[in-house]
Amino acid sequence: ETQSGSVGMPKNVDWVSLIRESKTMIAAVNVAAVGIGITMILPFDIIMASKKAKFGMFFIQMGLVPELASSHFLVQRMGFGKASEMCLSGRLVGAEEAKEANLIDFLCSEETLLNDALEKAELIGNNPGPQLKMVKELLTKNGSEIDLNKAQERESELLRECWKTDEHKEAVKRFVTKSS
Repeated sequence: ETQSGSVGMPKNVDWVSLIRESKTMIAAVNVAAVGIGITMILPFDIIMASKKAKFGMFFIQMGLVPELASSHFLVQRMGFGKASEMCLSGRLVGAEEAKEANLIDFLCSEETLLNDALEKAELIGNNPGPQLKMVKELLTKNGSEIDLNKAQERESELLRECWKTDEHKEAVKRFVTKSS
């Protein structure tokens, strides 16, 4: 059985938590991402697409509503008006319009998409793992937090944890060695 009845995520999989609590996730879209194809990638950290990619929130045309917290992530990525138009019209959006609307983060050629995504992943992956996980947690929780004191409390709590880590101590040593 699935969350949406007959198709989609298995009922016992919390996709959004899985993605937000995992290592850095980069989507590389080279075709049409519609329905669950788009809702699955909206919680990813970075969405890259080739110029031939297309995106659609067709739920309204099928007599359905969005799934997998996509009504949240789409608004965060695109803003309220553009997310509303995309969901309420159900139209297909081309890659260039998607980039202009901030639905996707990087637009690449079809030939370089996968390599560009792997390079981005390597750049990110060279950073300390525990801190990458902490930053993802902060972005997830603070991204739509309206209480700025609460946002700062979360940051301060994790910053205090970072100061105790080997990763931070090693980075300070490298910095001091470079500076002298």
